[in-house]
Amino acid sequence: DVRHREEEDMKGMLAAVVTVVLAVSCFAQTDRPKSGATDTNVIAVVLGKKITTGEKDKLDGLIFGELLQQYAKENKIEPTQEEIDACVSKTEEKEKQLQVKFEADRENLQQELKSSFLSDRDRKEKESQLQTIESILKSTREMKEQTKGMEEQMRPMKRQMAQQFVKSWKINKALYGQYGGRVIFQQAGVEPLDAYRDFLREQEKKGAFQILDKQYEAGFWRYFTNEAMHTFYEREDGAKFINTPWWMMEQPPEE
Repeated sequence: DVRHREEEDMKGMLAAVVTVVLAVSCFAQTDRPKSGATDTNVIAVVLGKKITTGEKDKLDGLIFGELLQQYAKENKIEPTQEEIDACVSKTEEKEKQLQVKFEADRENLQQELKSSFLSDRDRKEKESQLQTIESILKSTREMKEQTKGMEEQMRPMKRQMAQQFVKSWKINKALYGQYGGRVIFQQAGVEPLDAYRDFLREQEKKGAFQILDKQYEAGFWRYFTNEAMHTFYEREDGAKFINTPWWMMEQPPEE
């Protein structure tokens, strides 16, 4: 499946630019922004925390994020040093592999575009592919130049990013083990969508969260219940990708 391959390519591309992303992501403010003094219209509550109208565009993320963090805490889900080491090592390895691949693809496309036998459609498609590759390689060069000589300073940030990746995977794996169901493709990694939905419904029933303003209810549940939005794996593949993350696989997922 082409989408599976795109996932692997995106992982590599993210690895190639990870140093700059890390600088932004790892030290970004992680606490929720404080609502304005006049924003008193509470539209939902999660684990006793109020969510107001000013936060309506982040409603699903705020509720789901709080519940996942509590789930991880209750189930003592934390990455081990060995798991973080493996993630960092594989990410760096894929960064190098993808750099070589992109450079080879660029050369191949440049040669193919010299042909006078290409149809207009094929030529436009190859030109678009070449433009994308050139853009990625250019960004990679610039970012490497900007962070030259900062390898030691960046190492803790790389580990912090890896820690988040590993923790997210372990939470997903635990939810899948508890609730089962189907798994979907996502660029940032596979997700146990049915498990997410069943977990949220159980949490709502327990009173862990409540959407007070019902006009936001459908929007909150849309991601978890609208199957048309997602690409589902076959059951066997879904189980494999959930239980073994990409950085622990000997080979990338086969199409």
